[in-house]
Amino acid sequence: MGDTKKMALAKVVKDSMEKLAFMFFVSDAFREPVQFQDAVTAEVSYTGVFSGRLAMVMTEPVLTELAANMLGIDGEDVEQNHLHDALKETVNIICGNWLPIEGGDEAVFHIDAPRILSPSEATAAFTRQSPSILEKMSVDEEPCDIYFFKDESDKLA
Repeated sequence: MGDTKKMALAKVVKDSMEKLAFMFFVSDAFREPVQFQDAVTAEVSYTGVFSGRLAMVMTEPVLTELAANMLGIDGEDVEQNHLHDALKETVNIICGNWLPIEGGDEAVFHIDAPRILSPSEATAAFTRQSPSILEKMSVDEEPCDIYFFKDESDKLA
């Protein structure tokens, strides 16, 4: 996919994160993707006009800040379940905001419940299929990657 789609996805992520958690993400295209064993990965699948999944890979410092901001608590009070719930909610919101842009305002999608992937599950899933878009971003110099997968058989022209 072209740079226009990457920029559009980046804008959705930036806008969503600013509104959701008062966090300011920037594109960071020149670094390597986050290693799955060094981060937490959440993904959500969708079906509709086309199908696929959207995933976020986030390092623990960013995830802790995200959960604390979403819950309105101090970072020291964030528990493991808060981290996972915050990332799952975030990936769900970003997917819900992205699909109308990718599919058009009239397109109808069903978004499944988001889930956390283990590092080995993420490696296997992301090796099996290349993302349609990989947007590498960061907040406070901590990396966060967004993967958008669109099933090959469903790709729009």
